[in-house]
Amino acid sequence: MATNSGPTLAAAFAVLLLTATGTSAQETTPPRGDAPAASGPAIGFWIDNDLFGGGTDRYYSNGFQFYYFSGARPTYGSIDWLANLVPWIEPGGVRRYGFAFGQNIYTPSNLKVRNPDPDDRPYAGWLYGRVSVLNEAPRAVDRIDLDLGMVGPSSLAEQTQKTVHKIVGGATYPEGWNYQLRDEPGVVLSYEHVWRGEKPNTLGPLEWDFSPHVAGSVGNVLTFAAVGSTVRLGGNMPPPVGALVTRPTSSIPYQDSPYSERPGRFSWYVYASAEGRAVARNIFLDGNTFRESRSVDKHPFVGSVQAGLTLRYGRYGLTYAQTLQTPEFRGQKSLTNYGSLRLSAQF
Repeated sequence: MATNSGPTLAAAFAVLLLTATGTSAQETTPPRGDAPAASGPAIGFWIDNDLFGGGTDRYYSNGFQFYYFSGARPTYGSIDWLANLVPWIEPGGVRRYGFAFGQNIYTPSNLKVRNPDPDDRPYAGWLYGRVSVLNEAPRAVDRIDLDLGMVGPSSLAEQTQKTVHKIVGGATYPEGWNYQLRDEPGVVLSYEHVWRGEKPNTLGPLEWDFSPHVAGSVGNVLTFAAVGSTVRLGGNMPPPVGALVTRPTSSIPYQDSPYSERPGRFSWYVYASAEGRAVARNIFLDGNTFRESRSVDKHPFVGSVQAGLTLRYGRYGLTYAQTLQTPEFRGQKSLTNYGSLRLSAQF
């Protein structure tokens, strides 16, 4: 299905990009003392797929994201218009900005039928661009994301899934994309606050820490409030700068500081996280906002747990994680189960 919404989305994201970067301020090293350690710009890629959850090919089927985060920056107006939406952010923190581009794919439990069960999760896709601001203080991290994107045929989710399933041997070809959600521009404003210790605790030769968090989103794609926590155990761990959880719109990729002025080039940790969400709006379940579309009766409360392993050597990082999520709608046949692979590099 051809539309002209793709150029519109690209233009809108370009405006955000120019707004956030239209400054001559140079990346700087933050003040010494109790301030968090400096780190350079980071790029990364992550992919979620239920192939790693038993190959179910249902519900949250696939997601990917490419992202960039700057090194430490001074505070200045073209970033602070977004950060100032949260007046309680600590003023002495290290400020970074980020940009991302990604896509999520959602499908019903049965891909073989041309007319899917109307009581099952509808086919849907989400193609988005993101602008982020992250404020890192010694004992807390605040993050704000603004996502602009498209739900519906313009998300290119149908083409992506069909192409991949043609390439992958034995994959079920999805027949019901004619019943996907209709085109709708999406806007999501998200916030996350993470409490953390200035240094990890020791357990014999190992280190561990505990980081509770609160989060929420407002928008026509997703509106929710969440609370959760993460426990990490490892060696030479960098400080956490984000909750190690995934959410319906997209994962939070920038999760720790590779250059944390810790001794040695190698670090590792295993982690477990849990989060509970109260969901007021989820377009992928509730259906289109202003047009008739497929929809299901969603559960207002959803819980998820995640466990993973992160390895980092010098500027490079690798994470694998597994996520289990409680049913999101009435009649869902199983837990949502998928794996995540994340790669990152810092400069």
